Amino acid sequence: MRTICIIGGKLQGFEVTYLAHKACMKVVLVDRREKPLISNAVDSFHCFDIVAEPDKLREISKNVDAIIPVNENIETIGFLKILKDELSCPVLFDFDAYNISMDKKRSKDFFYSIDVPTPADNPASPPYFIKPPCESSSVGTSIIYDESELEELDPTMLVEEYVQGDIVSLEVIGDGEHFMLAKETKVHVDGTYDCHMVTPARYHQELRDISCKLARSMGLRGIMDIEAIDSPEGLKILEIDARFPSQTPSVVYHSSGINLVEMLLQAFLTGIEEKEILETVPDRYHCTFEQLGLREGELVPVGEHVISQGTDYNVFYTSEGVDIFECTGSTRVFTLMSWGPGEEEAENHRQRGLSIVREYLGIKNMEE
Repeated sequence: MRTICIIGGKLQGFEVTYLAHKACMKVVLVDRREKPLISNAVDSFHCFDIVAEPDKLREISKNVDAIIPVNENIETIGFLKILKDELSCPVLFDFDAYNISMDKKRSKDFFYSIDVPTPADNPASPPYFIKPPCESSSVGTSIIYDESELEELDPTMLVEEYVQGDIVSLEVIGDGEHFMLAKETKVHVDGTYDCHMVTPARYHQELRDISCKLARSMGLRGIMDIEAIDSPEGLKILEIDARFPSQTPSVVYHSSGINLVEMLLQAFLTGIEEKEILETVPDRYHCTFEQLGLREGELVPVGEHVISQGTDYNVFYTSEGVDIFECTGSTRVFTLMSWGPGEEEAENHRQRGLSIVREYLGIKNMEE
């Protein structure tokens, strides 16, 4: 049985743990916080700061097959880059690619340099899409409809044209020379552009071609998530994240059977075959991944960042076609994954999951 060590105990770590357990792997968590969000979900937990106590990580590396950083702490990532050659197992992370993706301005310059379509910077008229240069995902984003509001912006903020359309995502994994593409997903966002639901998306050849182009151009050795707007005017790449994402990998797994943790291990341990570069991914199952909170006596969609404020995130219920996780703390949030071979069967499983949560919370079903 393989064992992996993850460094970071929030949502990215939970995603890796979920998929690792699906592949019958054990998960060791390292986090400097005494009670990280996912401490009850992993097989073992070590509380220490790797920057302050690197010898402890060196020792752990002797007993695991790989280490996956699942945090976005710049000091920690930078220290791991220095330490990785002293460890007894591989670190499944592309530090150079992350250096590009962590800075949205740097990423945009990279897009322009290889002619990748992306929303235009500093458009002549509103609406404007505003985002910070280094925050993850939707944190700090907004839409401005009045040009006068630009004067109040922090000068470091990025100002882009606002492009309407579906938000689609695709993961690519590389061994430095060859690349495997996963399954397209659709990211559903709320009014603050925080993701509250993910579903499978149709096969998108242009997105796959651009993802391979990005990966080849940086010689990707690790995992990278590409997020784009599929607009009426064509595909526009929003951002890249060269680290293990949250939410989308579970939908990839349940809809296609692809386990991104297994793929990532393969890239580092055995490499990727040339034939796997553009292999078509079939749609096996329909799947829905959604976050739900309680408001005015009913379950409503909530963004993923609410979970980051919790104190515990663990399995609540599991059966064929349904997995439910509960986040407790300042607020209670449920993650509901439901899947099936067709949309109707998947929806039946989803309704069953909703009924289980409603019954637990003492909420009457809508039809009653």
